[in-house]
Amino acid sequence: MLVLSGSIGAGHHAAAAAVAEAVGTAWPGAEVVTSDVLAGMGAGAPRTFSDIYATCVRALPWLYGLYYGLLVHVGFFRVGTRAVLGRWSARSIAPLLAAHRPDLVVATFPEGVAGLGHLRRTGRLPARAVVVLSDPAPQPLWCDADLDAVLVTTEEAARRVRRSAPGTAVRVVRWPVRSGFRPPSGCQESGVADTGRQQRHFPDTGTGRLRVLVAAGSLGFGDLPTVVNAVLAAGADAVVATTEDHVRARIDALAAARPGRVEVHRWIDDPVTATRTADVVVTTGGGASAFEALACARPLLVVDPIPGHGRDNARLLHRAGLARLCRGPSALTAALRRLAEPGVHAATVAALRARPAGEDLADALAGTGRTTRMRSEDALFWHASTERVPQVLGARITIATPPGDTTDWPALVADRVRTRAADIPLLARRLEDRGALRWVPAVPDPTRHVDPVLREGDEDTATTAHVVGAAVDPRDVGWFLTVARHGPDRVSVLAAVHHSLGDGLAVTDALVRLFSDEAASVPVSGRGGDDAAPDRASRRALARRRVAGIATLARAGGARRGALGDRARGGAASTRIVSRVRDAAEVRALARALGTSTTVVVVAAVAEALATPGATTVRAMVPLTVRLRAGADHADTGNRTAAVAVDLPVAPGPVRRRVEVVAEALERGRASGQAEGSAAVLAVLGRFPRWAQRVFARLTYGGRFFHLIVSVMPGVRRPIHIGGGLVAEVVPVLPLAEGVGVAVGAIAWGRTLGLGLAVDDAVLGGSDLTERVDAAWAALIREAGVASEEENGDHTKH
Repeated sequence: MLVLSGSIGAGHHAAAAAVAEAVGTAWPGAEVVTSDVLAGMGAGAPRTFSDIYATCVRALPWLYGLYYGLLVHVGFFRVGTRAVLGRWSARSIAPLLAAHRPDLVVATFPEGVAGLGHLRRTGRLPARAVVVLSDPAPQPLWCDADLDAVLVTTEEAARRVRRSAPGTAVRVVRWPVRSGFRPPSGCQESGVADTGRQQRHFPDTGTGRLRVLVAAGSLGFGDLPTVVNAVLAAGADAVVATTEDHVRARIDALAAARPGRVEVHRWIDDPVTATRTADVVVTTGGGASAFEALACARPLLVVDPIPGHGRDNARLLHRAGLARLCRGPSALTAALRRLAEPGVHAATVAALRARPAGEDLADALAGTGRTTRMRSEDALFWHASTERVPQVLGARITIATPPGDTTDWPALVADRVRTRAADIPLLARRLEDRGALRWVPAVPDPTRHVDPVLREGDEDTATTAHVVGAAVDPRDVGWFLTVARHGPDRVSVLAAVHHSLGDGLAVTDALVRLFSDEAASVPVSGRGGDDAAPDRASRRALARRRVAGIATLARAGGARRGALGDRARGGAASTRIVSRVRDAAEVRALARALGTSTTVVVVAAVAEALATPGATTVRAMVPLTVRLRAGADHADTGNRTAAVAVDLPVAPGPVRRRVEVVAEALERGRASGQAEGSAAVLAVLGRFPRWAQRVFARLTYGGRFFHLIVSVMPGVRRPIHIGGGLVAEVVPVLPLAEGVGVAVGAIAWGRTLGLGLAVDDAVLGGSDLTERVDAAWAALIREAGVASEEENGDHTKH
């Protein structure tokens, strides 16, 4: 674990020590590293930051109060401050993450919070990140919805965090102090440990006077001589520490005038004993000293708090009934006289002891699951999804069952969800849309994700009903599973998944890991990855490709209206799924004979099916997965694809020439930088307000810019079994978009290539596209001179 503290005062270090102790107690083998964020922000930064802060509070309190007010109440100032501090402190934190590779990062310093937030938003913070407030009142720099949790000490603080950063995961915990800070039991002697420098000891004479600890923090803020004088005026004894020589001289004069009434320390080395042996704690800041007093159930008085967060802390503690706010020395004297009454003091201590304890700090740290900011590529499908055309993709996994099969398939699927889904990231998260869009951990419940009834019926009809029509919502139930029997020897698992959770490969991999009897997943590319940071030349080349890609997309313009149906019509209600399953060996032979790839064969077949007299081109979006590039992994969650726009030739003409033109168009799309350009556009879009992202997604992802979608995915060639039955075939289901009437998905599985056609009859106007796809496939086979399945005696379903 990495703990990020800061050397402005000692309160942040005190909270860091409490975190380290809690973790060490809960997990004795844990490695805890504590680091000062300021130390990595430049030579002299710790001293400079601390001096500026102390000077402002002491000499220019109005300036610090103004800064704090702007931070709390002025949005652009807050955003700018967070951006500057975030980028600056991220430079300090990033090397620590690389050196220690922590499982958990805890920030007890607001600049550390800003840096972690910046790193999370730029994809450089893989570890869980938690904020532990070292102040009772959270100011905006403490609050970041992109981090995994913010731990506070009161319900009012929790409300403030949620108001400042909507959607933040907030937990109320016990006081973040070391375990020694606890209520005293029985009679304890007075006296505190000290450095030995100029300490005055006096015995507990039983005079009945209150022993008051004046805790002004390590920086000694406030008019301490005046505070000590107010304590003495109330008939109480004072314990105080200061490193300022001129302040010590004034307090020494008070001590000399009242022998035995004042203990003056240069520094208190044992704050645990000092706090537990005090009857009352008086503070001017309300930070770590306040937490320590409350943990010891010591009555707390805050007198003339410092501006900004000091006053904010005091007001919050006062409203929560945890402290009394004293405005001036006379108010402090009056409050102490009141507490000198035995009944009042006893009642105050009893109330503090009876306060419901928050969650244990170690338990809260252990229970903070990893949250992830929603990537722009995923957000595109969240924003593009509409009630009329929801972005639901899926798959039909068909299992060959033995004769007389009596397996309770819904129960088997539910059991796999119960025992495996929590370990599959794509299935164990949900979308939190309050504040910044982000993924939060979720525990999959089979009763909510699995239909307990075994359905019956035709395969395509069942797929249409239970995938296209599935009511999945990533904020709640983002995926759903249905089992259907199609005869005595075939059972299918129908998976419906909201597209924002992942693309076809991510979903397929998750389903294989969920269901397979074997330990399997979708294979990754054999090409090795290179995790090294790109050099300057590579970055420049990527920048040029992005610019070229954006220019290509801009030149392409919109899709021709009416080229493929009426984009003003259609929706899920008029969409049906039609499947075709081909022999994989035949498809590979067909590709070899035509001198091209499986992707080109499938896209060319679609183009041939759409060929119409008088037509010229239709625009297809062809997703190209980045998982097949170096260093990518199929098991990654989310959408890792970048689609290229390809104008397919649909004028009547020779089949072989159509294949050649399609291959050339796909290659131009790959080489044009469209994928990099569209990714760059989405990355920039992610910084815009959510309403702007939604407008952009719904304007561009639909029939205005493309007519159809064609996606060809690699699958699994080796045999996969579920419940002892062989997975015979897999048919992918792609979602349509507003005004788009055709989506074709293909995936190789074992000895088959499964084709799933999502057809919106309302958009296409009733044209029988599926028959034309069959005819186009036959034309490709004739052109290539490859024997068809029927000629080989293969009865694979068409």
